[in-house]
Amino acid sequence: MKVLPECYGCLLKQAVTAVTTNDIDLETQMQALQNVLLTLANIDDNLTPSEIAGETNRVIRETVGIKDLYQEDKKTSHSKALSYLDDLRILATQNSDILEQGLKISAAGNIIDVIHTSNYDLWEEVEKSVQQHLQGEGLESFRNRISESSSILYLADNVGETIFDRVFIETLNIPVIYAVKSGPVLNDATLEDALAAGIDQVAEVVETGSWAPGTVLHQCSDEFQQLFEQSTLVISKGQANYETMDEQGEKVFFLLRIKCPVLSRKIGAPFGSLVLKQGDPLN
Repeated sequence: MKVLPECYGCLLKQAVTAVTTNDIDLETQMQALQNVLLTLANIDDNLTPSEIAGETNRVIRETVGIKDLYQEDKKTSHSKALSYLDDLRILATQNSDILEQGLKISAAGNIIDVIHTSNYDLWEEVEKSVQQHLQGEGLESFRNRISESSSILYLADNVGETIFDRVFIETLNIPVIYAVKSGPVLNDATLEDALAAGIDQVAEVVETGSWAPGTVLHQCSDEFQQLFEQSTLVISKGQANYETMDEQGEKVFFLLRIKCPVLSRKIGAPFGSLVLKQGDPLN
């Protein structure tokens, strides 16, 4: 998904959040933001928003000397989501269609975000969200694919969301390979975060080899690229994964909550809706 003019507002907001929520002196904050502006002024506009976010996040990390800019936000998100683990497991049983309910629960967790959401009550949002119909017309195709596949490659998104993914994976009768970032970027899940969520108890956890938001295949390790190539069914979780994986074919299913007007228009689903959408056929 190519960057659009509206995306720059979010990229700048993301940068401001990163420098102002850390204990950084004003002079260094200003220097970091000026470096971000220079980066944006010279960036290749054929890149995806997530690839650009990866660059601006790297610039901020290097300028301020902090490896994990969202460490405290991630701790808070994880703790809050973990407190609902038992409730989520009960919720997963409250639909005769266990697969659909699991998908909804996982997608509902996509509300956890440091950029695209304001103040909200997490459990209230989850309960409201799972009452929705899944948008994107991908459910029946996913049923067919999962019945024909030997495993699922699951591309993780944010910390906290990992708890919701775990509950969904617990309902599946198919092996899952759960892919996380190889280093901290935004509030994306790393190996440490996946282990803290207990994902290793329900799936095999692997690293992509990349620190970029989303899944930028050419930035991933050779091992992960081979794993992706060999996979017949991929769940691509969240907006950044959609932005970077939207041209990878029909084996990819995008699972997310719409939090961005650009994505709402592109996917054709209302703001706030839960989506399961199959990727388009390769040319």
